[in-house]
Amino acid sequence: MDTYPLLITGPKGLEELLADEIRQLGLTVERATPRGVFANADSEGVNRIRLWSRLANRIYYILAKVHQADRETLYEAAAAINWRDLLVRGGAIDIQGQGNYASLKHSGFSAQVVKDAIFDELRKVSLPTPELEPLAAVHRIQVSVGRDTYLLLNLVHESLHRRGYRLEGGAAPLKENLAAAMLMRSRWPEHYDTLLDPLCGSGTFCIEAALMATDTAPGLLGSFDTDIDPLIADEAVQNTLREEALQRRREGEKHFRKRIQGSDQSPAILKTAEENARRAGVSHLVHFQVEDATRVLPPGEPGRGLILTNPPYGERLSSDRGLSLFFSALGEHWKKHFEGWNIAILTASDETSKVLGLAPGKRNKFYNGALAVTLEHSHVRAAEDRKNAVSRGLEGREASDSAQMLANRLRKNARRLKPWVNREGLEAWRLYDADIPEYAVAVDIYGDKVLVQEYAAPSSIDPETARSRWLDCILTVRDELKVGEDQLFLKQRKPQKGKSQYQRLQKQGNEFEIREYDARLLVNLSDYLDTGLFLDHRPLRRRIHQEVSGKRFLNLFCYTASVTVHAGLGGASSSVSVDMSQTYLDWAERNFKLNGLTPFRHKLERANVMDWLSVDQRQFDLIFIDPPTFSNSKRMDGVFDVQRDQVALIEGAMKRLAPGGTLYFSNNFRRFKLAGEIASQFQVEDITRESLPPDFGRGSPAHRCWVIRSRQKA
Repeated sequence: MDTYPLLITGPKGLEELLADEIRQLGLTVERATPRGVFANADSEGVNRIRLWSRLANRIYYILAKVHQADRETLYEAAAAINWRDLLVRGGAIDIQGQGNYASLKHSGFSAQVVKDAIFDELRKVSLPTPELEPLAAVHRIQVSVGRDTYLLLNLVHESLHRRGYRLEGGAAPLKENLAAAMLMRSRWPEHYDTLLDPLCGSGTFCIEAALMATDTAPGLLGSFDTDIDPLIADEAVQNTLREEALQRRREGEKHFRKRIQGSDQSPAILKTAEENARRAGVSHLVHFQVEDATRVLPPGEPGRGLILTNPPYGERLSSDRGLSLFFSALGEHWKKHFEGWNIAILTASDETSKVLGLAPGKRNKFYNGALAVTLEHSHVRAAEDRKNAVSRGLEGREASDSAQMLANRLRKNARRLKPWVNREGLEAWRLYDADIPEYAVAVDIYGDKVLVQEYAAPSSIDPETARSRWLDCILTVRDELKVGEDQLFLKQRKPQKGKSQYQRLQKQGNEFEIREYDARLLVNLSDYLDTGLFLDHRPLRRRIHQEVSGKRFLNLFCYTASVTVHAGLGGASSSVSVDMSQTYLDWAERNFKLNGLTPFRHKLERANVMDWLSVDQRQFDLIFIDPPTFSNSKRMDGVFDVQRDQVALIEGAMKRLAPGGTLYFSNNFRRFKLAGEIASQFQVEDITRESLPPDFGRGSPAHRCWVIRSRQKA
């Protein structure tokens, strides 16, 4: 089956999100640019995009590319295309130009050049020239002019954002694929039980939310069998894909457990929303009610709730007193009745959070047509938590004089590390790690957020002194790094015993994304003792990324599988990641989806690692092991102790290592000593120092690491 180079377009500003979606459909993505996503696919892949993409507008087959084109080079490129085979099925054509560059100043002129080239080539071989019929064209050709000019064949004649359910849109309808993008950015449906749009208009958010929650392919609603170029018309493929999609929708509806509600104060607009939902086949899944937005109450029982809405907005809220008062009233209503809910609100103003009275969170910038807009996220804290833990005990307090040492060290470390951080393009790194004994904390940067972790003071330290130093740390970090309450997270690290090592600290759902080189990884600074990413292993993740291409990769005690993500992006032919914790494996699965790693090649397996090694017989070319110091999960019969059980663990893993393979063994037990049996059996190299990044280069090593290989036979 032929493979086509494609240009897939979507909403401006969301090209990376579209690229991720295309990867998750199993296609190869070359790059994402402001022009669109460049990818490769066969006819089945193109039809899969048509059926499943929630974000795409158009799919173009790239026929030719001309750098710095003029009339002559554009004509030559068009003449070199095999139009005899491409237009062999006959029918009218349409040729449209777009853009301008140098001498190609008019889009109509560019289209005429290409038309002349096509007709001249067909006449050379005595073939009839097609009619030019824009409205009835069988083939639609696009000339996209710019510094790089592309000759494109439009494979879908109707923009994919038009699902077919919306005949009337209301006053200011949001395109269906933009609505889907907002839902994706808000992490619907995986993170929420309930979605509410209190200003729902024609119901687009609610309808798209229902389609996503039931795993309904948007192409099932539109003209999947028509409005396409004959080049990709394959009845057998389309029938197979359609049946697969119908089965997935049936399963999705069967397991649907969400609550989706939209409200608006206009009965006429809500009638339109209900009709749209009926045409989309989700009217039984969405509840609409006539209600003022400042009176809407949470639907159903308490749960993880999301308010997503596209209210009326202006670029300066402060200049519209009526709109400003409305937003203020809306914010007060949400704070009173929607404690614990997350808010995602579409706005063109930077003042929205301020007027709503909600602390600003993550912002996603894109375009609604030509208008630059922002999806602004906030969290409605419970009343008793409105004053962040950062504020408790700090009112009226100033840092002590001795805390100036900490402030100076923070500045010194920042001056030393910032050039390296910027050069590496890092979003997550350690600024301070108990450099000064009196201030035994770790300060980690995660994008615009800061995590301060207090190491438990020894029993010899007076509790009041320890508390005073802790408050000094918070004040100093807050003031030096200029972070607000919502960006500052606090934890106390102490030795974990028994099952406490797995217990959740809080349930705030503060999961967000950071980038590490090519990888996108989810972290959580509040809910667990660890954040989901071990910062000190960054060089190891990078090293594995660089070595793993074409290899089979195994990750034991995989945690959230960040190492596997790097391995997958580095070209691992396959991977297996093993852990006992379903919480971590679910987290790993979300990381995989975020990076387009499919379960066909990258498998997650829940098991006791020691038991797994004794049963599984597969071979791997590269293995990574980062065991806990100890573990006594309820899924284990006994207790794992890394010092005691290292020999059995490493010997078991080496049996799974293919000839010529490499095993990386790391752990963070400060008193760990590698057993002599390991060094006598295998080729061992201590790479601890080179495996530590510059932000962990002070004090005793955060971990120990070895490369282990089989000894070469003489």
